[in-house]
Amino acid sequence: MTVLKYIEEKVRPVEKLEWVQFHIGKGFLALEELLNNHAGKYATGDEVYMADLFLAPQLYAAITRFQLDMTQFPLLARLHEAYNKIPAFLDALPEKQPDAPS
Repeated sequence: MTVLKYIEEKVRPVEKLEWVQFHIGKGFLALEELLNNHAGKYATGDEVYMADLFLAPQLYAAITRFQLDMTQFPLLARLHEAYNKIPAFLDALPEKQPDAPS
């Protein structure tokens, strides 16, 4: 958040979004390559593991908050869809938290 606030002070909102999308995209390209030979239904197999718990919120934020086009990340897009079918993951969404802004 500190980096985003700094960038926000220096550039226009559209440039901030492009900057964020570029850097998230770099990380997602690396994740696609890393998980390519390990993913099953979820990031590291057919059961939910710690990697999924950390990855799900990152995917959610990239898609909803930063409007990242996921077409170039088919594996991560598939994982995001799989996470959206897990009730506990849906219950953990930011907007479903008691302190979420209305």
